[in-house]
Amino acid sequence: MERKLHPLTLIEQPIADTPLREWLESSEKVVVISHMNADGDAVGSLLSWYHMLGGRPGVILPNGCPPAFSWMPGADRIVSGDAERERCERMLTEADLIVGVDFNALSRIDFLAPALRESKARKVLLDHHHNPEIEAFDLVVSLSHLSSACEVVYWTMNHLWGDEAIPRDTARCLYTGICTDTGSFSYSSEQPSVYEAAANLVAKDINAAGIHNQINDIYTENRLRFYGYVLTNRLRVFPESHFAYIYVTLDDQKQFGITAADMEGLVSYAMILKETHVGALVREEPTRNRISLRSKYDVDVNEIARTYFNGGGHIKASGGQSTTSLQETIELLEKLFLKKGK
Repeated sequence: MERKLHPLTLIEQPIADTPLREWLESSEKVVVISHMNADGDAVGSLLSWYHMLGGRPGVILPNGCPPAFSWMPGADRIVSGDAERERCERMLTEADLIVGVDFNALSRIDFLAPALRESKARKVLLDHHHNPEIEAFDLVVSLSHLSSACEVVYWTMNHLWGDEAIPRDTARCLYTGICTDTGSFSYSSEQPSVYEAAANLVAKDINAAGIHNQINDIYTENRLRFYGYVLTNRLRVFPESHFAYIYVTLDDQKQFGITAADMEGLVSYAMILKETHVGALVREEPTRNRISLRSKYDVDVNEIARTYFNGGGHIKASGGQSTTSLQETIELLEKLFLKKGK
């Protein structure tokens, strides 16, 4: 068995000193995969490799590309596990190199995890979340101090081939992911490296303003009315505890015809309150509740997500789930944050 390389940083062990470039260039069947319920960072980091490697890789998302990102170059090449499960499993089984992006554990790819785990392919992980599942991969590039998986991928490509080798479509995908995972540079963007990466990508004539429009100006009338409804009826604010949360019931979603993708970014509305230090979104699903957590200052919501909601993520942006009732989930959130009196 090949020697496993523990989580790398660009400072401690240069990417160029690993076999990654050789693997990428010599492998005949490359498959790139990202997580369930993909966001812009997942789609961007996935498709960036498709373009960087000249359209060679197969690209997989467990439940497909969200409509909000179907405009991205190469999105029509994504194979959905929901729609073509056997095909996806066969792609993973027959691959000689699998590249995972924007997830830190095989559980994030859900029902496709067994096929990846059992594949004889070399396996590489490029991610920015804490606590990567290193034992499942042959090489792990884990850079939790960076803004996004797309920034990790950008610097990896930069170190392997140089910025000049990154094509325009790859740059468009990477810039999209960086923007979505930083809220257009409003959070997770304290490191100078993210602005350097963004500047280099913008220099490739990617029409950055157009990308921002594609990300932000996508509301339907129903989605806008839904936001108005939940902010009026489902927002709870506790100024003395610097905490606010929004909850969304199944009936709310049915009434407005809203999907999970339509609620991307909704938690940020709890955070724009001046007095809020921690914000949460609780979304009811048929068999569980999804929780998104955001924070300012020194509150570690990653630890809370891992401890209480079987999840994780970043210090200031994390998520998880619960299998108790919606009301019990809300009561736990209030117990966790109201008692702190922050």
